[in-house]
This record gives sequence, C-alpha cells and structure tokens, in this order.
Amino acid sequence: MANASTTGFGFRMAEMLGNTPATQGQSKYLIETAPGVGLYQNNPVSRQDSGGAQGYLQDVSFATTDDGGTGGASYTTASHALLVGVLNGVFYVANTTKKPTWAGCVAASTAFATNPNTNDTDGWGFVNDAPLQEYIVKCDAAVTQAMRGTCFNTNNFSAGSAKDCQSTVTLDISGATAAETMMFRVVRSAEDPENQDITAAGLNAVVVMNGAANLYTNGRDS
Repeated sequence: MANASTTGFGFRMAEMLGNTPATQGQSKYLIETAPGVGLYQNNPVSRQDSGGAQGYLQDVSFATTDDGGTGGASYTTASHALLVGVLNGVFYVANTTKKPTWAGCVAASTAFATNPNTNDTDGWGFVNDAPLQEYIVKCDAAVTQAMRGTCFNTNNFSAGSAKDCQSTVTLDISGATAAETMMFRVVRSAEDPENQDITAAGLNAVVVMNGAANLYTNGRDS
C-alpha cells in the first residue's frame, strides 16, 4: 500500500533515543543580521565556521550554506560545519517596526534592528540540540531493512519550498550512499498507519543525528 503523502515536513521531535521522554528543551544561538541564507523551522542547523561570521547559526539543508560550505544532499562531516540540532523558531527585533518578533523562520537578507537590551543587531535561533533527540522525517524513497542504522542527508532545500515558515525537506534516500559522514541515522519506521509502507516513497521514519555529524559528540574542532 502506498503512503498517504510524500510531502516533507522537515524534522519533528519525537522521544529520545532509548525510548525515554523528550524534555523538548531548546537552546539559544545567535543569528547574524541580514543572513545570506534563510533559516527555517524543522531544518538542521550548524554554526558557521568560515566567511567572517563564525559562530553564528546557519541552515544546513540548503545546497550552499551561509559560510560558503556545502549542505543538503552533498553534506559531509569531512569538511563542513558540524550540526548542533534542529531549528524550532527565531527571535529578532524587526527593522521596520522596531518590535520584538517571534517567527518560525527568517528569510535571507532580513536586517534586524538594534535590540535595546543587548545593544546589538543579532537575532536568536531556538534549537533542539540534545544529541540523542529522535526526529520523525519523511523519506523520498523506499527504506529497506538493510538501510536501518545507516546515515543519510536531507534533500536540498530552497526558501521557495517552505510552507508558512516551516521546512518541507525530506530525507535523501534515493540519491544517497548511506555514508557515515552524513547527517542523520535511520532508527526505525515511525509506524504512522498512513505512512508506514517501507517499499514506497513517503515513509515516516524515526532518525537520530549521526554522532559523527554532531558538534557536541564528534570531538572535531569545526
């Protein structure tokens, strides 16, 4: 039976690895004003590691990330900034209204006004950054038993594909090579009754961030 939908929704938090309850905790990371690439809810994020804005948050589902690295389907831990987690929303002071703004995303080139509390123009991204957090993601192709436990990247994301500030990205099963240098490791089917056909595109799978791709577990100085 085919899956009910093949439309992606990014990475949605589930339980923790080991089937323990998730605290839904989030940490704040700085976003530079007028980012070159937007950041979108439910997409994986990392800290920029080159280009003059090192340490600021960036969306890793775009084919080219804000620091000039490679994201999306071509991401590799060998030479690109390691992941810190999945974005859940942003805060900044709007440049036009000068009002505090909470949103699911921030579009590329969005300039922030000066925050009167911090006296700078940085924004904040709220990130689910627990290394053992499990996520549910839509797969773009069949997921065989042999693929369980192996790693895959996201498909390339573009801002025009977002829906109401949220990601529509899927896991790149069809084009990936299941390399240990990729972003997420497949754990199991999410057992969604309408989206659990492992022989077809659209499976909702449970994944966890690949330890080698995670800034806090890898040990590599990114």
